[in-house]
Amino acid sequence: MKPGVGTVEEAHAGHLETMLAYVDGQALDRQETFHEWEAELPPDARAAFAGLKDSAAIRASILEAFPGNTVHNVSGMNEVYVSNMGAKGSDRAFLQQHIDGPFGLLPFVTLLRCLVVVRGNDRVTTVFAVQKARNTLRTGEFCWLDYNRDIHHIVKSGDPDDLLADSRICLKVHYAVVPRWLAPVRALFAGWNETYNRRARELFVASKNPQSAIGKLLGAVVNAGTFLYPLFFQYVGVLNLLVLLLFWGVTAGHPTERVYLFSFVHYALYAVAHLFRTVEPGRFARDATLFQLVALGTLFWQYGQAGFDAPSLAVAALGFGLSGLAFLRLGSDRTYFGAELGVVPPGKVSGFPYGVIPHPMIVGKLVGFAGLALHAPFRAAWWPLLLAHVACYVVVLCQEVAGRHLGDTYRFEETYRDFARFHQKTGNVVVHLFSTGIGLLGVFGLVGAAALALGATPAVVVAFVAVLYAYFCAYTAPDQTALASILYVAVVLAAYLALPTTLGWLVAAGLLVLGTVAQDVSHIVFRERTYMSSYQRGRGAVGLFVLHTVLLVPLLCRAAFFRTAVTARAA
Repeated sequence: MKPGVGTVEEAHAGHLETMLAYVDGQALDRQETFHEWEAELPPDARAAFAGLKDSAAIRASILEAFPGNTVHNVSGMNEVYVSNMGAKGSDRAFLQQHIDGPFGLLPFVTLLRCLVVVRGNDRVTTVFAVQKARNTLRTGEFCWLDYNRDIHHIVKSGDPDDLLADSRICLKVHYAVVPRWLAPVRALFAGWNETYNRRARELFVASKNPQSAIGKLLGAVVNAGTFLYPLFFQYVGVLNLLVLLLFWGVTAGHPTERVYLFSFVHYALYAVAHLFRTVEPGRFARDATLFQLVALGTLFWQYGQAGFDAPSLAVAALGFGLSGLAFLRLGSDRTYFGAELGVVPPGKVSGFPYGVIPHPMIVGKLVGFAGLALHAPFRAAWWPLLLAHVACYVVVLCQEVAGRHLGDTYRFEETYRDFARFHQKTGNVVVHLFSTGIGLLGVFGLVGAAALALGATPAVVVAFVAVLYAYFCAYTAPDQTALASILYVAVVLAAYLALPTTLGWLVAAGLLVLGTVAQDVSHIVFRERTYMSSYQRGRGAVGLFVLHTVLLVPLLCRAAFFRTAVTARAA
């Protein structure tokens, strides 16, 4: 999710002036940052702070990003923060990528830290790693971020050792954002964050300007922890780790299928990211890189098991080396659809191999696979794997050359508003939660039956299909809705894997039909038209039906767990 950025209302100009006068009246050491809790401010400054934290613009920005949630201020974490980028001791933590809080694994609940700028500085920029976003805030502007999940750091233009002429003055305002159905845990969640924040602040203050050996040790601990904790989220991620563990588990006793299962996820990620163009750029780069490395590592391991062949290795090295050189020319951002996702401007890249070899990154991979195939024992054992890799890269190439995508027209919230007009009654939504699960179980059953008929292990193939759909949800729906969708798919997958026997064709088809019919009956019982009835006679009905079908789980989860008042789309 992109950080929320905006400007407080003009009515708060006096509050900003009051806060500026208060900070300028302090005798601050420009070599250090300055912090003061909201509760410890004098009455006039505290009143100005209270006015700014209740800004309607901030709350509207949050609710737009978190529909169906409640927003409550966590006053015990609020503080005045003055940054001069002196960066001594643990002050350096702000200059390296970090995550502020430790509770990012708690689902659905969010603690937002909102920076309200009392005095901006054009030399100071906040950089967000996953979103590939940079924000230079000016006076009166605000920027909120996820305290427990967003990886970010601060950079300063010019001489890094040069102090700022005017320190940047911000208010750190905090909001607990929780779905209505989780309202009972809001106070507990806010309390955990408040306690952690105060303990971390105490450690931070004790180590930010170290003089003693203990102080220097504390500063080193703070900086090391700040550096190491985000690495897992930046380069692995929770969903990716769980998927790898799932794949390892379902392929126990099936080493050949394990190789295939680990080899093709990244191609699906390429396709969805390129087609919909809604995924966070850093997340896509992380996921695609991880699964591509896993796929290539698996491939090279199997190659090594078959022995080595010098001509084969030479051709493979030439091909993969060409692909690597193309990556260096493009850079990471452009390689992972940076132009398509709006990170970098469109444009051609010069320098060999570009301008000489068309699509050198993909061509290099194809040459590399051909080189591996020259090794006869490896080719005999794994030619279907090599052929599948080649076919997938050809599909990726065709998609890039065709340039067809939905990025200019697809907006999840617009699709949801259309869907929600026909799913406003709670009973209808509840029936859909169960009937869609039954239908999805039927789909998994059909996939498993097909896998069995082809000689594959049903659980392995069904797990692969479920994972691809989970990533589809993650790449096309907002964060909370995506998480609910992934958990929904996981429950249905668990139900399938728990079945004592594989579902046959007739039973699986029956479940799919039952789920579909139950939805239609539910619309009749609750007197709501079906979503399909709104477009089935219009132009593009087939495309809308396909989109409606693949988005059914995210749309349903949005309607069930994060519902808001529905207004008709403007004509």
